[in-house]
Amino acid sequence: MHCVPCNQLKASGQTVICRIRWSATAFLLAISTLFSAKIGQSNDDVPEKFKKEIKSWIEDLGSDDYSTRQVATLRLNKCTEDSIPFLAEAAGTATGEKSDRLFQFLSSIASDPYSDSGKLAFDSLNELAASRTTSKAIRAEKILQVIGAEQREAAIRSLENLKASLRDREIQVMSGKFYMKQPLVIDRKFTGTAEDLACLKWLSDIEFVRLEGPQISRQVLKHVITLPHLKKLQLIETNLNVEDLAVLKDAPDLDLLEFVYSPIGDESVDLLLKLPVWGNLYLFGTKLSSSGQQSLNSQLDGVELFLSRGGFLGVQALGNSAVIDQVVRGGAAEAAGLRKDDKMLSVNGVPIQLFEDLRKQLAKFADGETVVIEMERRVPIGEGQNRENPLEFPQLDFQMRGNYERKKFQVPVTLGKRSDTFRDR
Repeated sequence: MHCVPCNQLKASGQTVICRIRWSATAFLLAISTLFSAKIGQSNDDVPEKFKKEIKSWIEDLGSDDYSTRQVATLRLNKCTEDSIPFLAEAAGTATGEKSDRLFQFLSSIASDPYSDSGKLAFDSLNELAASRTTSKAIRAEKILQVIGAEQREAAIRSLENLKASLRDREIQVMSGKFYMKQPLVIDRKFTGTAEDLACLKWLSDIEFVRLEGPQISRQVLKHVITLPHLKKLQLIETNLNVEDLAVLKDAPDLDLLEFVYSPIGDESVDLLLKLPVWGNLYLFGTKLSSSGQQSLNSQLDGVELFLSRGGFLGVQALGNSAVIDQVVRGGAAEAAGLRKDDKMLSVNGVPIQLFEDLRKQLAKFADGETVVIEMERRVPIGEGQNRENPLEFPQLDFQMRGNYERKKFQVPVTLGKRSDTFRDR
């Protein structure tokens, strides 16, 4: 090495500074390459020497010297995936400021739970939180709660931007209409992809999901069943086949699983018998044959099964009575002239007394088929006696007292599709 005179150093100061900067950059790149080569290895594959280095850096996090702690933090950040198990182990035993720094370090990595290292850190905090007998476990649980709340808010914003719906609303299922708190509806309006639904696992308060349309894929279904408290699932007019639906075997226990106008047929019987459904299984407008329905019905235990070919009348009743409480706008009943307060007596000559009787009879027919419904209507005495169409009798105002009589009519009704009742208006 040759000595350089001071006057030359002064004269070529810029060159010296450039060389120093270049040397520092080269050094950092070399260190980065060394650490990067070790990232992604399993713990068993990490060299013993490197394990010792990681442990020494973790020890340095407890140093009173700020620069020592910073260097240790930078080094650990370069190899987070390898260092997380050691960080978690140390966090479980450390005390004082070192414990604080270890938890802060794990928390900062876990705040991005979609990255590989973030997932590892999040899982490590979960392991620490598994036992609530220590203050460390409680601390880990609180960190997880904060991360979960942040991710939940981000998930809701993302879904709303992609035109998925989480607003409170009435939802139609086979057994009637119910007001649901924050049902998740992903239908034809949804502008996202299956990958955008990875955030669903953070929505711990979602119990009901409605998936509608041919764009619903197996991957969408995979993400939906990650909802931790999913209880009710409705699949409407999807093109999912048996292989796609097999992912439902990993779903949480379901109180309700409903298929509406689905292409599944007899090949689905074995799968349906294996699904985690403990409440209601409704198949409305599927391709199941009579023998397939009988096979499913005879083997399914402990589940309320309802099978229908898909014809829909479009009425709601008062409780389980056969008295119409509401006629669905644009539905088959409205087109045929049925009204609120009409009492249905029979379908194709088969007597009905309860709304459940009506459902069972209508289940035998597909949309587009015609049935004859015998019904009874209360009409003012002397009104409309000579009308050609008895269904044109004026509506009786039951809020006013007056004389009326009961008239029986037979009404042909061409059944429609249930979609008129569940699409948003």
